[in-house]
Amino acid sequence: MKQWTGLGSGALCAFLLGTTALHADVTADEVWKGMTDYYTALGQKVTTGSTEMQGDTLVVSNAVFASEVPEGSFTATFGEIRLKELGDGRVEITMSEEIPVKMLSKPEGGESVDTGMKITHSGLSMIVSGTPEDTVYGLTAPEMAIAVDGMTVDDKPVPLTLNAKATGNTGTYRMTSTAGRTLASEMKIDKIDFDIAAQDPEGKGDFSASGSLAGLSGTSDAVIPDGVDMADMNAALQAGLNMNGSFAFTGGGYVMDFKDETDTMHAQSTGGGGTLSFKMSKDGLAYGGSSKDTAVSMQMSSLPVPIDASFAETVFDIALPVTKGEAAQPFSALVKLVDLKVSDGLWAMFDPTSQLPRDPATLVVDLSGSAKMAINIFDPKEAETIAGAPPGQLESLDVHDLKVSAVGAELTGKGAMTFDNSGPTPKPLGSVDMQLVGGNGLIDKLVAMGLVPEDQAMGARMMMGLFAVPTGEDTLTSKIEFKEDGGVYANGQRIQ
Repeated sequence: MKQWTGLGSGALCAFLLGTTALHADVTADEVWKGMTDYYTALGQKVTTGSTEMQGDTLVVSNAVFASEVPEGSFTATFGEIRLKELGDGRVEITMSEEIPVKMLSKPEGGESVDTGMKITHSGLSMIVSGTPEDTVYGLTAPEMAIAVDGMTVDDKPVPLTLNAKATGNTGTYRMTSTAGRTLASEMKIDKIDFDIAAQDPEGKGDFSASGSLAGLSGTSDAVIPDGVDMADMNAALQAGLNMNGSFAFTGGGYVMDFKDETDTMHAQSTGGGGTLSFKMSKDGLAYGGSSKDTAVSMQMSSLPVPIDASFAETVFDIALPVTKGEAAQPFSALVKLVDLKVSDGLWAMFDPTSQLPRDPATLVVDLSGSAKMAINIFDPKEAETIAGAPPGQLESLDVHDLKVSAVGAELTGKGAMTFDNSGPTPKPLGSVDMQLVGGNGLIDKLVAMGLVPEDQAMGARMMMGLFAVPTGEDTLTSKIEFKEDGGVYANGQRIQ
């Protein structure tokens, strides 16, 4: 799926995102040739019903951009594309206001999914300038929309509707075609609105959702070497394929409803700004995102009270190596959930007498390290071996920050380790420093609430006494060491 969806979306992005102006001459024929050469190089097949120069305008009829791989296919059909020479070295591109799209997914051993969509627009215009080797497209489109107008799963119709509309679209898209192709884009969208509705084919459930995102912006870059086959992602990365992008929005929200024969659910969410980023090359794969001031409310027929929760901030950032090699390669992972708050009604379900502090909860996990990869992640045959064996071996691990803060207690930690992989199992060498504040107080409250029996509480206190030492009022610290003799030590005492 990733292969053909990437190719298909690339074709649409060039047409439906955009670009502006270098002061040089480019003709309609050169623009059209540059576009078709680009998509052909990506493995797509471009066909036309006819191409005809009508005065200062090249008219292309029934242009079809198609890609096909064993896992599926993609086609986008443009009834008419008009490339008008403006007389000043620039070309204006306009096109049919409705663009049919077909996508077929047929994974081996899975269900075949056939989806029909329509992309529509009003007032879309692209101004092309530059040279055939360095071309810039500038886009404006007051409104663009996409709608699913049919879906089947194993040839059985699926009751589904999906609509999305983007307003206030502007962008630039620059393509340089010397020594491979270099792409750079910028985009802005005032607002995206969407709605979706689906039914269980057997009529046992209904789902619907609607929402919006505002103030979208983004940039992306890509280097595509000559002769790469985008369907073979591993080979493309080894040849020098490099892609990255970053996107942001200023706010958004959604409403969602679900019901079946026994249950109903209503949920809604609002949020402030957020970001999303990605990078991919032979040096690694990275994804990241963040959001601010998110609030979620949910009512379920199976629960007596609504669930209301909010986060001040959420962050995730993951970077992984993807290429086999003898040298250790870096990885990292960051997860942050900051200041989680839940409603008093939800608190009252398990703490009706308000025994527990209701301060906001926070989770932070910040790790990095290095690993030797035994496989190329994007090689399908090599990736199949992950189920039977690890994809590589861990060389080092650094715990930059570990924090769990909730119900009046806080656990923090930091540490670093290396790993000896000469034996049958990796042997760590290093240490982790931990601190627990408020742990005994929390146990006391859980006992008073009847949630923890006294004997279990005593066992927990004994365990904390074995692994930690008191360093202040209801404060315990522990230094866990992994030494060369293979032993594990807590505060100097061997525990394994």
